[in-house]
Amino acid sequence: MGPPASSASDPLGTVPRVSRANEAGGGAGSALDDLSGEAGGEVPRQEATGRPVSQASTGPSVEASVDVGAGPEVSAAGRMFGGVRRRALGVSAAGRYVAVLAVLSAAAAVVLRHHLFPYLSVNNDEVIYLTQARALAGGHLFPTAPDPAASYAPWLAAVSDGHFVLKYTPFVPALFALGLVVAGSISPVLAVIAAAVVIVTYLLGVELAGDRRVAALAATLMAFSPLVIIESALVLSYLPVLVLLQLTFLGLLRGLRREGRGQGAFALAGAGLAVGVAAAVRPYDVVLLLAPVAVWAGVTARRAGRLGWAVRWTAMGLVLPAGILLAYNAAATGSPFQLPFALLEPDDKLGFGRRRLYPSDGGHDFGLGDGLASVGDHLWLLGGWACGGVLLAVAAGVAAARRRFDGPACALGLGTLLFLVGYLGFWGAWNAAELWGGIRYVGPFYMIPVLIGLVHLGARGVADLARWSRRRAAWACTGAGSAGVLGLTTFILVGAVDANAAMTGHDRDLAGMLHGLPGRSLVLVAASPPYLGHPSAVTANGPDLRGVDGTSDLLFAVSRGVADLTVVADHPDRTPYLLRMPAAYNRSPGSVTRSRVDALTLATGRTAEVEVTVDAPPAGTRSAQLLVEAGGTRLAYRVSVDGPSRARLIVDGDGVDAGDVVDAVTFSGGEARGAPTGRDPGDPLAAPKITRVPGAGRSITVSLVVTPASGGRARTVDRQVLPVLVERGGDVAVLAPSAHVDEVGEGRRLPIRITLS
Repeated sequence: MGPPASSASDPLGTVPRVSRANEAGGGAGSALDDLSGEAGGEVPRQEATGRPVSQASTGPSVEASVDVGAGPEVSAAGRMFGGVRRRALGVSAAGRYVAVLAVLSAAAAVVLRHHLFPYLSVNNDEVIYLTQARALAGGHLFPTAPDPAASYAPWLAAVSDGHFVLKYTPFVPALFALGLVVAGSISPVLAVIAAAVVIVTYLLGVELAGDRRVAALAATLMAFSPLVIIESALVLSYLPVLVLLQLTFLGLLRGLRREGRGQGAFALAGAGLAVGVAAAVRPYDVVLLLAPVAVWAGVTARRAGRLGWAVRWTAMGLVLPAGILLAYNAAATGSPFQLPFALLEPDDKLGFGRRRLYPSDGGHDFGLGDGLASVGDHLWLLGGWACGGVLLAVAAGVAAARRRFDGPACALGLGTLLFLVGYLGFWGAWNAAELWGGIRYVGPFYMIPVLIGLVHLGARGVADLARWSRRRAAWACTGAGSAGVLGLTTFILVGAVDANAAMTGHDRDLAGMLHGLPGRSLVLVAASPPYLGHPSAVTANGPDLRGVDGTSDLLFAVSRGVADLTVVADHPDRTPYLLRMPAAYNRSPGSVTRSRVDALTLATGRTAEVEVTVDAPPAGTRSAQLLVEAGGTRLAYRVSVDGPSRARLIVDGDGVDAGDVVDAVTFSGGEARGAPTGRDPGDPLAAPKITRVPGAGRSITVSLVVTPASGGRARTVDRQVLPVLVERGGDVAVLAPSAHVDEVGEGRRLPIRITLS
């Protein structure tokens, strides 16, 4: 599907007030669709002398063909209808095509949102935006943090003064909050954003290329990019910022090209507003992509003797978003100049070195080689996730070599290159590509700003190729290239839909199991890292501690050891359950997702007994150990690599020691029990190795650690915490699973199971 062909009555290749060396031909086309929606808007291109080119008439006036509202006897409704009809008739063929394309994009976003991503996507940042949007819709700047706050923390939230401070600024969540307030849903907002991407791409394309066909082609390439299609259904900031970046460029172009200062001032103020909001949301993207554009705008304004005027009006647009950002920063972090982004973890920042996403993250060494690998992976994927990505890059390069770009287009190209260079030092992109890997399923979303230069500059090159391809010798090359683009785009999109549908199926099964729990339930979620809404948005609460679906039957809390006893005591009207999820849940469509729900029971007394069962470790394990840790002591037992192992553990007020494992940790060929002896540690009958662990609490942690047969370091494959509270007088309170309730998912079961005896 592409832009409509030109006709004699509406030559899409010409635009009023354009003088370009690379314009296809003379004559004036239909008036350009303006942001106001009125017909007759002009493209404010100027000759080198600064004088506007006169506009020619190309046919009978639209006014003459419409007689509605011609006489005083016509009603106000008739005049209004006549005005709407005149505007509709005045829209060019390319404009009508883009309008239809925008509607289709909006519809696709809503359909995908409800059918492909009803539980959000594998990008768990959606939980952050949606949680803050719901808080704003409820009249709160921050979600409330009940005590104990860490037990109810949503993904990547910091706790401050009785509320959660989320990672991102509130501008994009405010858009979705508006949808919740007005329509009770975020779907209308997703539809508007998807349509705006197409329309703004077209408007900017007309300004850049001076050719409606090229602009419509750029909008088509943007709309049919699998990256844009998938992201249009997600509650994230990438597409809103894409719109804002293009609006900024569009406002600068129109503001500096307008003959009258009134219209130019309005356009520049709009550019300032757009760039201010974009910078508040994704400042690094704005600096990288728009720095060359800002230089071009400054030089152009200075040559025209309007630099001071342009800066003043652009700055006026910046005032409102800057004021909102400073006030929000002060409320969130205590300083108007500190963003909440790094409030949770200061090492989550730009540059090379040791980086972490959250405090309990193990830390990652990020260097230049990692940055190169990250950008390379993103560009490799972008070749397919952008509609015609490789072809567009080549076409843009050829057009640049032929000097087909003017100053603004060159500035956009330089900004695109600077963006790629700048992302070498952004560890978040490396995390997404190498550590998490989700960009294979929702696209290389960090590269969305690159699409701006790719579709606009590439469309110019493709349009030149199309003109050249009218020669018979080029038909085969053009046809093969178009077929290749269509085939690759379809392949990527079908694969993405299939992968996300599989992972949504996992979430649907998980949600069905949890919603099948009887009565009002309190579900303690044992997952890593310790936040709600990760690795699945199914486990997220609303801002009022209702479930993510708005019901009060389900309440989620993070399983954190002894704090679980406080959470259970605070909700005596709810039945407590433990949800255990594998660490690899939804890492990929084929990853292990088998999750289980156990009923919890609070046992009290001088002692409590629990049974520990350990299934066989994963295949390819050379040796395995069961670790029991509490009260500063760690017991390490050899366990079988071929079959299940079992032990009975006595929980008392003195922590754990070897005598508390009163039965046996069994395995094929022997068992280990009792106090340490002088036996060889390599002997399978050896007693446990005891190690002091500074700072350990009274809660008991049971872990399975395996060493691969192929060599390498030992790794923990499962861990379960048994909450224990030592009360006055030496009694203990133990919150432990008492019965297995249900299980869903695919792959191996979690090997450790603890139940009350």
